[in-house]
Amino acid sequence: MRTWFGTKCGEEHDKLLRRGLDAFWKDLRGRRTVPVPGRRAEYAVTSSRVPLPSVTSAPWQSFSARQQGLPLPQALHEGVPPHLETPMRAWVYRALQGGGHQIVALRLELQIDYEWARGDGPRFLAEALHAEVLLDVIDAILGAGGPWAPLLPGDLPGMNSNHAGVIQLREDLITMLAEGRSAYRVNDAGDGLTTRVADASTKVFQTAAAAARQAANTGSAANLLRTAWDSLYDLHPDPPKAYRSAVAAVEAAAHAIIQPNHASATLGSMLRHLRSQPQRFALAIPGPAGTGDITPLISMIELVWTGQTSRHGGQAPTRMETREEAEMAVHLAVTLVHWFTTGAVQAKP
Repeated sequence: MRTWFGTKCGEEHDKLLRRGLDAFWKDLRGRRTVPVPGRRAEYAVTSSRVPLPSVTSAPWQSFSARQQGLPLPQALHEGVPPHLETPMRAWVYRALQGGGHQIVALRLELQIDYEWARGDGPRFLAEALHAEVLLDVIDAILGAGGPWAPLLPGDLPGMNSNHAGVIQLREDLITMLAEGRSAYRVNDAGDGLTTRVADASTKVFQTAAAAARQAANTGSAANLLRTAWDSLYDLHPDPPKAYRSAVAAVEAAAHAIIQPNHASATLGSMLRHLRSQPQRFALAIPGPAGTGDITPLISMIELVWTGQTSRHGGQAPTRMETREEAEMAVHLAVTLVHWFTTGAVQAKP
C-alpha cells in the first residue's frame, strides 16, 4: 500500500503538520454551524465575533479580485485539491476518535499498519493514505454510520452519547466542502458524498419526488427516481443503474394513467399505446390546436426508452450507457414523473 507520511515526511514534518491540523480545527471550533431558516440542508457559519454568510450563498471572492473587477469563481474542484487536503485529513482523524476505523478499513479493503501508526488506527486512515483516497474514506465514514465523536466519560463499550460532537463533525464537513468549493457535498440522507448539483436542478428533482410520494397509484416511482438521481451523482456514479432506474420511475408514474389495466405494462408498451391512441390523452398545455396534443410527451418517452442500450443482451456485446446519456435520461425522467403525478398528463374519459 502506498502511504503519504511514510514516503514523504519524516518525524519533524509529522509534528509540524499535526500542529497545523490542530490550529485549523481550533479556529473552526471557534465557530458553530446553524441551519439557515427556511432552507433545507443549508448552513451558515457563525462566530462569537463576526457572523459569516451562508456557505451556500453566492461564491465568495477575494478582496483583490473584487478590486480588479474579476468575475466570480464558478468552477468547483474535483478530487482533493491542495487547499482541502489538510482539512480533510484533520476531519478524518477527528471523525474516528470515538471508533469506527476498523469498519471503515474493512469497507475500503485496507489493511491498517498499526506499527506505522503507533497503534493509532484513525491516524493511519487520516495520514498514511494518498490524497486521492480521502474522499473514499470520508464517504465510507458517513456510509458506516459515522462520524464518531470522542466518547464522553461514563460511555460504555459500544455506546457513544456525544451527540453534540457528532452533529458538530457533520456540520464541520458540510462547511469545509462548501467553503473549499469542492465538487462534492454530503448527500441529503447524510450517509455518503454526492456530486454538488445546481440548486435549481436539485429543487426540481425534489419537487418531482415529493409529488410522486403524495400521488396515488404510483408504486415506487419516488424511490426509483431517488435511486436514479443518487446513482448518477454519487461519488462513484453508476450510469447504467441510473438510466435503468430512471426508466422504471417513469413506468411506475405513468402506469395508472396510460395502461391501468395492463398488469405487466412496460414503458415500451405504454409508448405503443400512446402512439396508437393519442386522442385518448391530453397535456395540460392546450397547444396551437387547443387539444393538448401529446406529441411532445411521446417524443420524450421515446427518447428515454429507445436510448437505453443495456436493457437486453444479444449476440453482439452490450454497450453500457454513458454518464452523459444517463444524465439526460434522469433529468427527462424527473420531468416525466412530475407531469404524470401532478395531472399535467390526463387520460380523457
